[in-house]
Amino acid sequence: MKAKIVPTILTQSFADFKKRLKALEPFFKLVQIDCADGKFVKNKTFYDKFGICNLKSEIYYELHLMVREPLREIKKWVGFKKIKSVIFHYEAVKEKEILEIITFLHKKGIKAGLAINLETKVEKIARILPKLDVILVMGVKPGWGGQKISLKVVKSKVSKVRKMFPNLDVEVDGGVNLKNAKELIQSGANILAIGKSLNSEAIIKRFKGVR
Repeated sequence: MKAKIVPTILTQSFADFKKRLKALEPFFKLVQIDCADGKFVKNKTFYDKFGICNLKSEIYYELHLMVREPLREIKKWVGFKKIKSVIFHYEAVKEKEILEIITFLHKKGIKAGLAINLETKVEKIARILPKLDVILVMGVKPGWGGQKISLKVVKSKVSKVRKMFPNLDVEVDGGVNLKNAKELIQSGANILAIGKSLNSEAIIKRFKGVR
């Protein structure tokens, strides 16, 4: 199985955002924007809708909302046609709200994804999985780039989800590199979200060839 590579942009300024986007644009059609509010996670990133909407780019976006009030943030982005999917955190909201957010996204024609932190077991979200388009398994503590992945924990979760729902998109985010990508794919991940490791054209080509 070959995994889809989704590059991530985790930055603190519009200038850095534009620089990263420009570097990725020749190679990718979809990019993940890491949105950290400084509340759900201690880090705060750049994700200003108006600045991003006004950029002249062919790229589409996936929002990874590391925020305390995901529905409130989602409503800000409604109408921006380049948003293809939104991933929010299980740990940020109550289960009732999770279902509300999924329904809202689907009504807007946007794919709904749920992220789970390292400490959250797959069993806790088993009832929610059939309603999702993608489950994102965090390999690190959310909010910061450049961390080392908890590979054993992630592989176990990915494998469980894949066995339960063979057709669900399973994405891994955090600490993914060329050394562990193959293991993650073999465990059942079909999407790899990658940040700092995508730092050259040669590396991008190698990632795209991993099976």
